[in-house]
Amino acid sequence: MIRTVLLALLLASSTTGVEHDFTVEVPPGKFQCYFQPVDTTKHKFLEVDYQVVDGGDLNINFMIILGADVLIQDSMKVDGSHRLDLQRSGDYQFCFDNSFSFQARKVVFFEVFLLNDLGQLDEMDYMKAARKDEDLERRMADLGVTIEGFRTSANHIKSLLNKIEYHQALLRAHEARDRAVMGANLDRVTFWSCTHTLVMMGVGALQVFLIRSLFEDNSKVGRLLRKGKSAY
Repeated sequence: MIRTVLLALLLASSTTGVEHDFTVEVPPGKFQCYFQPVDTTKHKFLEVDYQVVDGGDLNINFMIILGADVLIQDSMKVDGSHRLDLQRSGDYQFCFDNSFSFQARKVVFFEVFLLNDLGQLDEMDYMKAARKDEDLERRMADLGVTIEGFRTSANHIKSLLNKIEYHQALLRAHEARDRAVMGANLDRVTFWSCTHTLVMMGVGALQVFLIRSLFEDNSKVGRLLRKGKSAY
């Protein structure tokens, strides 16, 4: 009995919505777009979050395009978040422009949410397909529980879990970007450290060679140095 009640309540509280997240690579000198069909009879708001997690100076140009209209445009941004009030149905384009970069590819993490008029992910109402069981409702009423009340609570919990998942995805993207920055800094420090070490070794070897030349009679460099010193 309890198992049947729990199954019915879980089905009643199940939700589904249009929520996508992707990690894409934009090659240097390229302009890439991704499409999302939108039906304004089902969705009222569109939300897009993006973040450059690796590559170059961690910046990119971003646009949201519908038909020939550019709805949103960001220039040389590390990250961004946009929310649109949907007025027209159609295929919305999310475009990442890395044409200004000649060598560095960019890795971009972005999420797309299609929300209803309440600003929430759409819910699939399984209650419409459920068979009404008066005996079950009476027994639940005896326990002080209603399906509608439990469904409301479950939907609220699901909404909170969606927010947690969203923030976890952002934290993962931040972590990936921080690792990329640390890796780039490590490579830069290693390169310049090796360069300075080689220069110092070269200067030291040159100094030893010049000093030895001063004490060698057959050294052309030594004679040249001694000649310059004598002339002085």
